[in-house]
Amino acid sequence: MENFIPPSEMNNTQRRIFIDTEQLFQAYKQLFRESRSYRGGMHWKKAKGKQYLFRSTDRYGNGKSLGPRSQKTEAILEQFRRAKQENNRRLSTIKERLKEQSRFCKAASIQRVPNVAAGVWRILDQHKLLGKSITIIGTNAIYAYEAAAGVFVDRPILATQDMDMLWDVKARLKLTILDQNSSTKGMLDLLKKADCSFRRMRLQPFRAVNKDGYMVDFVKPLPMSVFASEPKQVGDSSDLVAAEIGNLQWLVSAPKFSQVVIGSNGYPAPLVCPDPRAFAVHKIWMSRQPDRNPLKRQRDRDQAITVAWIISRYLPHYEFLSAELKMFPKEIFEQARRDIDASTVPEAFS
Repeated sequence: MENFIPPSEMNNTQRRIFIDTEQLFQAYKQLFRESRSYRGGMHWKKAKGKQYLFRSTDRYGNGKSLGPRSQKTEAILEQFRRAKQENNRRLSTIKERLKEQSRFCKAASIQRVPNVAAGVWRILDQHKLLGKSITIIGTNAIYAYEAAAGVFVDRPILATQDMDMLWDVKARLKLTILDQNSSTKGMLDLLKKADCSFRRMRLQPFRAVNKDGYMVDFVKPLPMSVFASEPKQVGDSSDLVAAEIGNLQWLVSAPKFSQVVIGSNGYPAPLVCPDPRAFAVHKIWMSRQPDRNPLKRQRDRDQAITVAWIISRYLPHYEFLSAELKMFPKEIFEQARRDIDASTVPEAFS
């Protein structure tokens, strides 16, 4: 116990800056969503000697007619232009505020998440995929739990050079959701929007790696039946091919946990991951798999106990109740709870 180093708590200044940043980011997200409704434009289009108000929805001229020119359609056009101009003004203002706030975040040392990861999460969120079709699992989820608790976990627990994106096939991720522009062909193209250096690995097509060696793995649960036929790619043959992994269905079925986190550059990002209790139970299970790398097994256990410790002290409303974690087999849940109850402090801190 004498060598126990618990996660350090945010001080009052850090809490204030974090809360202000979180609120500012939520306002930005709302304005960004509104701006998407103004994509394309509105203009007069001549047909058969008459002018019609045309609402385009993309850069390729797709859209629909809103009717012939009249006082009504002229008013619609004027209202659209004013609203779009006002949205652009407000969006520009809040972007400047976020830029200024990012400096406060760095000065307060609350920036935690690698920029590349934060950038990917922002892109997924903007395309309405994060928390719906895609959930972030693995080590990166701890950033959400520590932010919600207002603490900083010891860096060795968080050290990682990769990210796991869990695909819920049932959510029916479609290309039409990704973008109305044909430049986006699949998951790899989305990653390139965050970092253009991402490339699919030839021998591991489920993995993309950028110029700095940061890796993103695209994974999905192993089908429940060998006869089940499920998609493994979102885009064409050049896109990432999801690796099928056993028992990820537990995490797909777990409640989602949403939290704003701060990137290394001070800019906020959304993070959606599994319920922290589900994270801990799954990590305990992984730590008990005899065919798993011993070094990874110990790390799995350390991370599980760390998150359980955070829950018990800072997120007590997340109780380890079997009724709320029924996506896990009863014996696995009970074993995890026994392991957690038997651990006074996380091993990585002792």
